[in-house]
Amino acid sequence: MNRSSNANTVLKDRAGARTAAGPVRFASNIQQAYEQQTSVEARKSKGQYFTPPEVCRFMAGLLSEPSREHYRFLDPGAGVGSLSAAVCERLSHSDKPLHIEAVLFENDGDVLAYLRRTMENCQQELDRAGHALTVTIHESDFILDAAAILQGNHGLFNDAVALEKFDGVILNPPYFKLNKNSDYARVMEAVVYGQPNIYAFFLAASAQMLQPGGEMVAITPRSFCNGLYFREFRHWFFERMALDRVHLFESRKDTFRDVLQESIITRSHRLGQSSACITISTSIGRDLEGSMHERKLPAKDILDDSAGDYMIRMPASDEDSLILETVESWPDRFSDLGLRVSTGPVVTFRAREFLLHGMKDTAAPLLSTFNVKPFETVWPALHKKHPIALRVCPASMKLLLPSKNYVLLRRFSAKEERRRLTASCLIGASQPGPYVALENHLNYIYHAERSLSLDETYGLAALFNSALLDRYFRTISGSTQVNATELRTMPFPILKSVAAIGRKIQALPEFESRAIEQIVLDAVGVNGSLGQHLMDAAL
Repeated sequence: MNRSSNANTVLKDRAGARTAAGPVRFASNIQQAYEQQTSVEARKSKGQYFTPPEVCRFMAGLLSEPSREHYRFLDPGAGVGSLSAAVCERLSHSDKPLHIEAVLFENDGDVLAYLRRTMENCQQELDRAGHALTVTIHESDFILDAAAILQGNHGLFNDAVALEKFDGVILNPPYFKLNKNSDYARVMEAVVYGQPNIYAFFLAASAQMLQPGGEMVAITPRSFCNGLYFREFRHWFFERMALDRVHLFESRKDTFRDVLQESIITRSHRLGQSSACITISTSIGRDLEGSMHERKLPAKDILDDSAGDYMIRMPASDEDSLILETVESWPDRFSDLGLRVSTGPVVTFRAREFLLHGMKDTAAPLLSTFNVKPFETVWPALHKKHPIALRVCPASMKLLLPSKNYVLLRRFSAKEERRRLTASCLIGASQPGPYVALENHLNYIYHAERSLSLDETYGLAALFNSALLDRYFRTISGSTQVNATELRTMPFPILKSVAAIGRKIQALPEFESRAIEQIVLDAVGVNGSLGQHLMDAAL
């Protein structure tokens, strides 16, 4: 039985609910039919992460009411048509008759039959409501097609290229990394840095196809909001688009179970007039009504273009705003203090010839994520499969560091993990030999010109283990990865204050979270309700 027959069979079995429930419910049934015929692994390999119906309705609701009788919208990664169905359902309630033109792109042949059924239902529903819907489905690759339409002889991102523009774009683009030499990267070279991700290309090409004032509502990973890889993209995008709203999911595991990164919804419009304020909203999982919390903030507090990086900060509460204000009042940047952060040089699959499962005289301790506990570097930490040492020889010297004082930071955390930052102290004097080896799952902090003092080492670890800095980091970064680039640009107290924190930490009988938090807050002058909030968070 082919895909089209499967779609028809499953939907006929659900015939009682398919029209009365509206286009979004119909599309949800279509999605379930498709998911029954495909595996999670197959969908992941295509970057397919379908949008839950509650989220579809919320996203469609962010688009403004059409000001004209003719409304043209684009869904560039249509899938089974869930988002387009939500737009159609929303527009079906308009008081004035509308002529709606939907332009959809989908290049996965397995899903096209399901998409057509969804859009046929949308046409029927809109016709009953007194509106007209014209649907064009392009069975082609959106990025390469957009390039062919837009570039001419002027390049993909030339604003002079004439094209019939859209009033709105709604999208949940595919999500997967690309080789920088791929055809996609070649046609999107204006926004590429390093190893790009396909979803940024969808945002860029869609933005270029909006008319002035046209709106884009997108659900994407949060990773584009900061960091080096997406800097060129942010610069390009926010020169053309004004951010109006950002929505965060406080609990993500029930919203997008298979997505490792934190997801956000953004609404922006094609520049004609910049947004004076940006709305930050939050919800708990899919409860987009009962748990909704909104706050409007000046655009300058959200979109930071002071260094040309267009970093997006997301203070979801008054406490988050106070934390941003507190940390960013610190006088120096991390790198201005002579501090440096690097990634561990050992990539285990490339260093197999040097890996050891036991310690020898000609070996150095090998440290990874599970060796790093708050303030304490635990070694050896026996692991069934993981080596604990690296052979010391002339060929391995480039992978080794001299045994001195470092602060180790885990580079990765689970998206629902309570803490994003976990730091341990690696004390050179306590090491068994002259060298240590660090896996690339760790970042390590050191001083560019000298060794960190013992007080500085414990003070730095205390700051990174504090609820204050952890909450700040979550506000500026939604990635589960702690990037060295972000650490280098963070505001930081002077090293004299850091060392004072470290002396008090070492005098504690044990590393108790509340005591550590209190020492940090006292040192940086945080008290009152914010101090109590952070003390409670430290439990």
